[in-house]
Amino acid sequence: MAWRLVAEGASLAELTSTVGELKLPKGSKVRVIMDTWAAWAFDAPGAELVFSPFIPDGLNLVDVWGEGGKGIVEMEADPAWLLAILAFIKAHWLAIIIAGFVLTVIVSFIRIMVEVVTAPTPIPAALIIIGVVLLAMMAMGKPNTQERGKIWGR
Repeated sequence: MAWRLVAEGASLAELTSTVGELKLPKGSKVRVIMDTWAAWAFDAPGAELVFSPFIPDGLNLVDVWGEGGKGIVEMEADPAWLLAILAFIKAHWLAIIIAGFVLTVIVSFIRIMVEVVTAPTPIPAALIIIGVVLLAMMAMGKPNTQERGKIWGR
């Protein structure tokens, strides 16, 4: 599975979907990646505690960390809808203060990436029928040639 950009913006207020509505099945990973000059603030002790009350319904917080000029918040869907997530983030994340800085002040660009879990490919019905027929034939065993002759009147 590959990460896919689904939303971006120069600020939380400008965050918009790049794909329209998208259902995120249970287990799909969601990463909010914020370009910032204070990536270290996302590594501060308790960063997860700062974000946990601001996680949208349908998502579970996995981790918060800073890496090379980026603050990253990773979540997991249980399931969720993308546009509902964006609306929640835009409305509630404006108030987050992390390591003494207002989140909106330290973020210069924000994007949301998802890694959507795909369901296993279903087995075609024809293969199931063939398997059942083969099992039934095996269960009946090898036909007795004498019995076959009696059936056909020989």
